[in-house]
Amino acid sequence: MSRKPAISVIIVFHNAESTIERTLRSLAEQTWHDAEYVFVDDGSSDRTVDVIQAFVALHPEFDGKHRLISSPMRRGSAHATGLGYANATGEYVIRCDADDTMDSRMLEIMYGATAGGQMDAVMSPYVMESDSKRVTVAYNRKPSGLNDMRMDTLHFSLCNKLLRRSILMDNELIPFDGVDCWEDVGVVARFMALKPTVAFVDEPLYHYIVDKGVKSLSRSNANRLLHDHLLTALLLEQWFEEQSLHDEYDEFLTHLKFFAKVKMLRGRDKDVARWKGTFPEVNPRIMHLRHLKWYWRIVFGAVAALPTGLTQWIADRCDVLYPRIKADAVQQRPNDSHPNIPEQNQ
Repeated sequence: MSRKPAISVIIVFHNAESTIERTLRSLAEQTWHDAEYVFVDDGSSDRTVDVIQAFVALHPEFDGKHRLISSPMRRGSAHATGLGYANATGEYVIRCDADDTMDSRMLEIMYGATAGGQMDAVMSPYVMESDSKRVTVAYNRKPSGLNDMRMDTLHFSLCNKLLRRSILMDNELIPFDGVDCWEDVGVVARFMALKPTVAFVDEPLYHYIVDKGVKSLSRSNANRLLHDHLLTALLLEQWFEEQSLHDEYDEFLTHLKFFAKVKMLRGRDKDVARWKGTFPEVNPRIMHLRHLKWYWRIVFGAVAALPTGLTQWIADRCDVLYPRIKADAVQQRPNDSHPNIPEQNQ
């Protein structure tokens, strides 16, 4: 490619041969042609690479505008996304998962919102598709900065955001290696902490597709999710301290740590003592968590204030502590590409 493209689309995949063609078709139909497509194979053992190579050979839209980066072994979505960033050359980057699709005008509309490259980021709503259902997930109120961003997929996914690549690379804002379940949060939070100029589009352009019968990582490996969530919170707090930004973004970090440990009060193995002892500085501030609905503030505030033995007894006998604040949106798929972010009901 003789010149740098306006946009680099990063497509990370692992064993996605059953879904990658619909993703490729949506990329081939893009009305914006000043783009490159960086495919990153995270150690696939199936025919995904063959499907990609056969497809691009038949579609001149990809001629001279794609590259394939392969890893001989699976290193995880975070590592693969970092490889994609390192091999991208575009002014902006955006990620597209290997089982999702983009509206045919997505790149055109989002780059148009940059006002000729003046904005550092563009964010858009998305559509969640499952069987015959289509749900648009949009901003009730556009956030003014990081402290104003709710802890959900809409605000922290890399798939509905066009980000200036130079900001990412100059500040080493690559995903935390090995932290695959919240890698989006780790990138977007640090990017937003640097106060980029941000534009929003109102049209939902990205299509998150939940395939029937596909077992999600979020339902099958709760311990790993909890580990990655807690580690993300710790690593981000360390980064904010190193950048002398901890005080400025204390509200965001408090929300982050609350959501990072919330799985300890989910399911059959609720552990009130562990929940209280993890990020204990968050507990007295629960009633001030404005991104948490008021009734959950009351519930969790009571858990924090009441004796541990009493709340554990209640938790063992009912689901009153089950925080249904993530339920209505994204579940993570086996390719580890989406952030499993606890979502609040809109």
